[in-house]
Amino acid sequence: MNCPTCNHEIEEGLDLCPMCGQALCPECGAAMDDNATVCASCGAEFDLACPSCGEPVGADDEVCPHCGLAFVFPCPHCGEEMDLGDDVCPNCGKAICPECGFGLGDDDTECPRCHTRFELFCPNCQAPLVAGAETCPECGHRFQLPCPHCGQPFELGLSTCPQCSGDLCPNCGNGLEPDDIECAQCGAVFGFVCPMCAAEVNVGDTSCANCGSELDSRMFELEGGASIVHLAAAPLLPGSERAGKPAAAAAVNLANKPAAARPKAAYAPPETISCPRCQSELHVMDGVCASCGQMVCPRCATVVADEAEICPNCDLVLVFNCPQCGFELLSAATACPDCGHTFMRVCPDCGANVFGEALQCDTCGRALHVEGRDVAMMMDVAGVVPVVVCPECSTKFPRKDGICPECYTRVCAQCGMVLAGEETNCPRCGAEAAPLPTFPCPVCKTDLVIGSGECDSCGAALCPECGGVVDEDATQCFRCGAKIGLFCPECGAEVADEDEVCAQCGLVFELD
Repeated sequence: MNCPTCNHEIEEGLDLCPMCGQALCPECGAAMDDNATVCASCGAEFDLACPSCGEPVGADDEVCPHCGLAFVFPCPHCGEEMDLGDDVCPNCGKAICPECGFGLGDDDTECPRCHTRFELFCPNCQAPLVAGAETCPECGHRFQLPCPHCGQPFELGLSTCPQCSGDLCPNCGNGLEPDDIECAQCGAVFGFVCPMCAAEVNVGDTSCANCGSELDSRMFELEGGASIVHLAAAPLLPGSERAGKPAAAAAVNLANKPAAARPKAAYAPPETISCPRCQSELHVMDGVCASCGQMVCPRCATVVADEAEICPNCDLVLVFNCPQCGFELLSAATACPDCGHTFMRVCPDCGANVFGEALQCDTCGRALHVEGRDVAMMMDVAGVVPVVVCPECSTKFPRKDGICPECYTRVCAQCGMVLAGEETNCPRCGAEAAPLPTFPCPVCKTDLVIGSGECDSCGAALCPECGGVVDEDATQCFRCGAKIGLFCPECGAEVADEDEVCAQCGLVFELD
């Protein structure tokens, strides 16, 4: 039989069309209102039951008299009342997630809050589609975009047209000129990135100013002209001078002098200076000229000899050995290219720069400890937009977004470090962090951080997974099935808020 609303072929006896959500009479298959208790076509009578507790309810009930579940809630788009389970607001016509009631965009294929996935349909004939389909299998409707250069169809996401090799924005499909570094339509920015740490590098750089890795000059040679498809990271040169240089024995025992013991600079060093060797712009915090390799002190901007290990002006130790693998690093390096060990370079409390293997800020004394934190590693280059893999759920996403679209793990858009709690700046490189993702409370519409178990404004108990309203003593969400409570991340055993150690596996919990 076919659904009377969308004409999709369905099984007999269903009370809901799996394609369009139309309520059906299981006896004759006719369309019914969601709250109807009698089929207008065949006269069959039905009882209404609460989806949470299964107890019978009346057609006019707005709240379950047995468990308190609300059957009516305000539309997240326009605020008008809707029935629980509606996927379209009857007032404004906008899409709603039928699982958790979150407002959806017209093109959403997944709910941002509870991650329920929705099937795709052909806009021409409403036939169901597979994600990534180029044509409709029913009516032949094409879903590819016409190339802005030659007019031939291409799949969105490509950085060059397969027919004419014209440059395309992989984000929106707009046509690009050979020298474009930014898409005029969507604002996507393109550039070169270091293959080791994914930091941006400039044409002509011989080494990465962020991690010190030597760069192969061939990564800047664009075959067939300046085409953005070739703006991809090149491999690290094996046997590079810095990578092969043995660690200086004296550097192992050197430590930065405390602020009170070292000479004070007469002025704050500028962010950039003109390199005395090649006249290129030199970023002081990098500690080295990206064009010619001239060394400078990243703290006071004093020019130093290549073999210098201590700044003659401010006594800063210019090189140090990675405590994890022994690799020699510049004092401003944010990560070891050999083992990935990370170092905090900006104090999150006072904003002062820190150098070397600093364990505390010289200015305010704040303890610095981020080396154990995960980093979203670059896995791909879409055009030349660095794509990283989420260390929590392995989802790939553009690093510039700063947040995983699947599990909402926040990472630094500049260096990829995973951000904790409510950090507003990356503790490693100081870059501004993406804001914490929020959703509106389904009861009072106050914006709450995703994962909240209770609304701070109205006190409603919420499921931390899907954001739906739950009973205060609920142990499981009836919408998404998530367990509600505190659980050990190691073995999954339930624990109490005051527990410091898991009684099941012995894991010691870190206290906030």
